[in-house]
Amino acid sequence: MQIRTRLSLQFALLVGSILIAFSVLIYALSANYRKQEFTERLREKAINTAKLLIDVEEINNDLMRIIDSTNYSTLEDVEVIVFDYFKRSKIYVSGKTEGLEVTEELLAKARTSEEFRFSQGEREAIGLLYTNGLRRFVVFASATDRYGITKLNNLLLVLLIGLLASIGLTIITGLFFSRQALRPISDVISQVSSITASNLEQRVDEGNGSDEIARLAITFNEMLVRIEKAFQIQKSFVSNASHELRTPLASITSQIEVALMKSRNPDEYREVLLSLLDDARSLSSLSNNLLEIARAEQDIHALKRMPVRLDELLLETQSEVELLHPEYHIEILINDNTDEEKEPTVNGNENLLKLIFTNLIDNACKFSSGKPVKAILEYNPDCAVITVQDQGIGISSDEQQRIFEPFYRARNAINHPGHGIGLSLIQKIATLHGGSITIDSTENKGTTVKVFLPYTH
Repeated sequence: MQIRTRLSLQFALLVGSILIAFSVLIYALSANYRKQEFTERLREKAINTAKLLIDVEEINNDLMRIIDSTNYSTLEDVEVIVFDYFKRSKIYVSGKTEGLEVTEELLAKARTSEEFRFSQGEREAIGLLYTNGLRRFVVFASATDRYGITKLNNLLLVLLIGLLASIGLTIITGLFFSRQALRPISDVISQVSSITASNLEQRVDEGNGSDEIARLAITFNEMLVRIEKAFQIQKSFVSNASHELRTPLASITSQIEVALMKSRNPDEYREVLLSLLDDARSLSSLSNNLLEIARAEQDIHALKRMPVRLDELLLETQSEVELLHPEYHIEILINDNTDEEKEPTVNGNENLLKLIFTNLIDNACKFSSGKPVKAILEYNPDCAVITVQDQGIGISSDEQQRIFEPFYRARNAINHPGHGIGLSLIQKIATLHGGSITIDSTENKGTTVKVFLPYTH
């Protein structure tokens, strides 16, 4: 069911409930008023008849009937019956026939109650006790209120027709106004439906920019900006990854084809195999880096975490890097400002944190052309800071904004080995641990990279 239809029905149900309650109240009050007013007229008729018949000596039963027959009364088919209290005998009956059946039970109730109301079929009646000095009489007056009942039925019919008409009108107007109110949402849906992967630059109309629908459009546009940026990064990633994978594969293929063109001596085959091995290692390194980036995209809560001593991890990384690259010159400085009773640890994934040290040190050494690289570990009150300084080729200021993009490489780094993944991977891992990374670089002078890691995240 559409929101517009549901809102209209809910509004009609609310209005209908109010109208039903109001109609029931009106009908109940009207019915009660008719009953009280008719009872009051019966009481007056009963008392007046009793007074004339009992208090006025000149009036007997026959004269009283003549008076009743000639006197205009608003009561239809009225009948008055008077009983002697002690003898229980009927001393007067108006009319030729008795329409009201007076039982012993009714007589007994009239003697013990000053006044009570009852009904027999369509006739409504009242019984009361009339006293004249020492004499007491029981008087019953009854009549049919066809006029009052007819008016009450007409009122019920009018209320029902008004109720149905009001509910119908409420549904129609509710549909109209809900359609008008939700039209901006329909426009947003129409605009969103036209946005595809090929036109992510398109935006939704934000309307007046202040109401709820405008805020929805603004939020959706902000999401589109993030999606567009993610698509651009993905396209760039796929393009660069394809290029980086194609280069070693093309080299391997061409070398094999050349080697198979003619028979060669063992030394030439050995040379080809060594070259193929370098390309295979480069391809393996690239694949490993891509896998590490995928791992860094995970939620930190899905990874195995533990307290990690960064100083031990840094020294371990230094040993491993120097073992693979004896030509690297790495200086380690650890500045421990923490409380002696508190171990300087970071709560995180040890393997991912180790990748930060490995990539920082390897990048710095790779672009320093044999110059010393300094790695400094500091423990601040709220976080650990890893600083790596080199005296290498540096990065130009106009390219520093893009160096964290996967596979992006600065112009002066093209001739150096690598794939442009290291800094992107470091940033992702730092962010995953609630940290951040900054870079300060001057072209042809060197680069300083700082990674901030909070102790708990």
